[in-house]
Amino acid sequence: MLVVIFIFSSIFISSVYSIPFISKKKEVEIGRTADKQIILQYGIYQNKVLQLYINKIGQKLVSKLTNKEFKNYHFKLVDSSEINAFALPGGYIYVTRGLLAALNNESELAAVIGHEIAHVIFHHGAKNMIRSIGAQIFAIGGAIVSPKNAGEWMAISTAMFQQINMGYGREAELESDSQGMMNSVEAGYRPFAMVNFLKNLRSQEIMSGQAYHGFQSTHPDTKQRIIKAGSFATSLAKKYTNLIDNQKTYLQSLQGLVYGGKTHVKDRRYYKPKYLDIYKVRTGDSLKTISNNFYNDSRRAYEIAVINGIKENAKLENGSLLKIIRDGVYIDKKAINPN
Repeated sequence: MLVVIFIFSSIFISSVYSIPFISKKKEVEIGRTADKQIILQYGIYQNKVLQLYINKIGQKLVSKLTNKEFKNYHFKLVDSSEINAFALPGGYIYVTRGLLAALNNESELAAVIGHEIAHVIFHHGAKNMIRSIGAQIFAIGGAIVSPKNAGEWMAISTAMFQQINMGYGREAELESDSQGMMNSVEAGYRPFAMVNFLKNLRSQEIMSGQAYHGFQSTHPDTKQRIIKAGSFATSLAKKYTNLIDNQKTYLQSLQGLVYGGKTHVKDRRYYKPKYLDIYKVRTGDSLKTISNNFYNDSRRAYEIAVINGIKENAKLENGSLLKIIRDGVYIDKKAINPN
């Protein structure tokens, strides 16, 4: 019943969720203008392969929507260590490199991107901004980016960054969890990916000291959110089969990803350079032996377990891949010309 109701609601998304006094054109205008500010704030992560990978998954998810609401969607990987993903009105969606490091397979990435797409198609961003600053200012749109309208744009900009940091409220987040899971499953990904992602993030928060915006005060209690996501995933699993995680492809794409460091362009604090290495498990390996080999310290087995979303005493499968945090700057040996 849950699946049927959700599909039914998504079909009639325009009539139920559109904003009568703000046109879609105006939302796109706001998103396009704000996109420039996001890029100035965070910067684009300079890895063309990963950028194309993020966009490919995003466009795949959009192609499965019954009602896309907007003609074009834009997916970008920004250069921030924050564990975050967020959306602007009109189809502009961002993933941080910090989030990529926290995820463990393509299914999890698809679930998160699907969640952000849901914020767009339900117009959560526009609705939240209207509640914050009023429809009159928001309706002016990108046209207010001029010296004479600097105050109005500041109001929109402030509301926008509050959303990025705090989210859209409890109901909107739960709604987007469900829509994102449905969207990702219809694109061929496993439904429990969102559940695993939510469970693992708590451990990563403790280790990194960072909180994903989905766990801020305006969001659902984590336990409640996981329970609801688990219930919906169980329902979806009964209907959809032969789904994928694409874990190997995902982890291989993270080789050399900058780990930690600056949170935004103007972050001037010193960070010891680190990156993700991808290790292929060998016969006889355990997290403690791997930790000893990489760090000369078996106690860092916990760190390896946390970033890979597994238990510290987990039995490792020969040939499987693990993320390892390494000090220094990654040098792609394949890119070095021996001549």
